[in-house]
Amino acid sequence: MPHDLDFRNKTRLGIYLSLCRQERRNFTLSLLMLVIKHSPAMVLPIVIGHVINAIIAGGPGATHRILVNSAVILALLLQNIFTHTWFIQFLSVANRSMEKALRCALVVRMQELSIAFHTRFESGRLQSKMLRDVESIEILTRQMMNVVITGLLTILFAMVVTLLHSFTVALFYLATIPISTLLIRIFQRRMALRNQEYRTEIEVMSARMNEMVQMIPMARAHAAEDVEIRQMRQRLDQVQTQGIRLDVLNAIFGSCTWVTYQIFQFLCLLVTGLMALHGRIPVGDVVMYQGFFALIINSVNMIINVYPELTRGFDSLSSLGEILACPEIEPNAGKQVVAKVTGHVQFQDVSFHYAPGQTVIEHFELEVQPGECVALVGESGAGKSTLMGLLIGTQRPSSGRILLDGQDMNGLDLRSYRRFLSVVPQSVILFSGSIREIILYGFDQDRVDEAQFLSAATMARVDEFVRELPDGYETRIGEHGSRLSGGQRQRIAIARALIRDPRMIIFDEATSALDVQSEQAIQAAIADLIKGRTTFMIAHRLSTIRKAHKIIVLDRGRIVEAGSHEALIQRQGAYFRMHSAS
Repeated sequence: MPHDLDFRNKTRLGIYLSLCRQERRNFTLSLLMLVIKHSPAMVLPIVIGHVINAIIAGGPGATHRILVNSAVILALLLQNIFTHTWFIQFLSVANRSMEKALRCALVVRMQELSIAFHTRFESGRLQSKMLRDVESIEILTRQMMNVVITGLLTILFAMVVTLLHSFTVALFYLATIPISTLLIRIFQRRMALRNQEYRTEIEVMSARMNEMVQMIPMARAHAAEDVEIRQMRQRLDQVQTQGIRLDVLNAIFGSCTWVTYQIFQFLCLLVTGLMALHGRIPVGDVVMYQGFFALIINSVNMIINVYPELTRGFDSLSSLGEILACPEIEPNAGKQVVAKVTGHVQFQDVSFHYAPGQTVIEHFELEVQPGECVALVGESGAGKSTLMGLLIGTQRPSSGRILLDGQDMNGLDLRSYRRFLSVVPQSVILFSGSIREIILYGFDQDRVDEAQFLSAATMARVDEFVRELPDGYETRIGEHGSRLSGGQRQRIAIARALIRDPRMIIFDEATSALDVQSEQAIQAAIADLIKGRTTFMIAHRLSTIRKAHKIIVLDRGRIVEAGSHEALIQRQGAYFRMHSAS
């Protein structure tokens, strides 16, 4: 999907046409094949009418006219084998390409959107949009080609031929158009509302299902399976109720249109039959007009019957617009690319609040020299993680500024800056790949030196448990690393940070899941790793930060103490009390 596709300030039809223009060649070819392949259905009433008129008229030329008409319809029927296949092929290429492009655009946009957006937008809803809404648009395109365009071509052809033969019958046909428009108007608003309600329930259910799957170990540990089942049943009941309401409304809509048009088809037979009886049209034309009217009725009926699916498709376009048109992206375009980082960091009067009156960081001042190790300690909610979020760039200061090597971070392309940064979080995030793939996340694995890889794994003590695994570093660890212990997962996360050879490192309780012996071993490795690199550590275990150059004690977003371990102990202030209590 081209990046210039704009979902803002456009109607849903305008957005859809913009999507189709990306595959205009294949859509044009499929439309051409559609016209050719559908020609037998449009021409058949004329041929049947001619054959019947030839039979009734008799004479020496009757047999010839019958054979010629039969040959025409036979040729048209045989060509359908080839043109239908080509139609499906061209349509499939266009439709699947558009489907892939939409999902690629969603993937790109989700990577660009701010962390604040992802914090409030449930992952289950995002998955629903990528799967269900894109599928609805794919169905929309198929129905537009197979039903809507086919139906409109049929109606146009039948109306033109009828108008050339009988103006009276053509006027009778035109009476179906306002009837169909009236039926759509009656049901349109209600169906759109029901579709919206149903989609919302599906998205909420998807988000809740995702949470439930993640919470299964916790539910099992607390014997809360029945609670989870009851809550999910309630959610599924709501989805079922909304689905039934939508299906019933669609059924009423479909049945009303079917009954209406069957009545009109009988009236058409009655009118044309009386015209033939009084000699105004040949008897064969009765069959032709009846055939044309049946085509018109079926075409209009099919279009109306797929109208709910068309509505869902266009509603899905609006739903995708919540992502693709969302302005909450990290503003890196046109900013200075970071080519080198020494690690000189300055916080200048930095404050941060999520909302007015909810200040998390207040007038924070700190200068960190290249290669220094700074530890942040304080009670939960003191602002430690928020400060690291500001340093990573996932959050921006509400006031003040952060300088990186003398440059205001607001003027930097943060994507290029993060290539020099590694983060080891407290909650290790792994994916269901091999140990090698996880450690090399973000790298071209074919270009990573094996010695460099093994060195990082050894320093993080990953090699100690990998030796016992049947496939070594190629062992697949299950979803979210479910086959590993907490300590093993954290060692892999440290190795993943080590192999990047960063200039700046953030450790957020990086050894919290390790036993004492493993922690001591990894602390030694970390001590070697951070030499010459600017390092920030968030720690509750004060034993892990004794060698930090600076220890910053935070309380409600303010610095209450700062200094080395020895200096703060001698001061016997807040840090001393925390150390004594640990």
